[in-house]
Amino acid sequence: MATAHVEMHGEHRQWLGDSSMWRDDLTIWEKETDEALLDGVRKLEEALREHCRTLQTHLEAITAEEQALKDHEHALAEYERGGPGDGLLDMARTHQENASKHAQQRQAHERLKKQHHTVMAHWSLLLKALTQKT
Repeated sequence: MATAHVEMHGEHRQWLGDSSMWRDDLTIWEKETDEALLDGVRKLEEALREHCRTLQTHLEAITAEEQALKDHEHALAEYERGGPGDGLLDMARTHQENASKHAQQRQAHERLKKQHHTVMAHWSLLLKALTQKT
């Protein structure tokens, strides 16, 4: 605790210097926040909407693959019953194509899973940081 008036004057100058520095910080932070609101929020929304479209496209690819596999399974069962259908060689070729597509789908799903988890983790951290009371 300052007891001498000289020390008090010194502390006042220090405190006023702190206040000046804090005002400068706040001016910079307000400018950064304004820029984030003007452009950043729009970009965030666009990026999140694009992520949603990617999820939907992936779902559509899964649905198409499921249907192709059901069709192939049905054709194979028909062939086994002696019904009309492609020969075994054609079915084997189709099966190899399905195997390749499925492997690609698995890789795409794993990449999308990692991306989605990263997006949601960062989204959660951002929201927490913005709503956290100081």
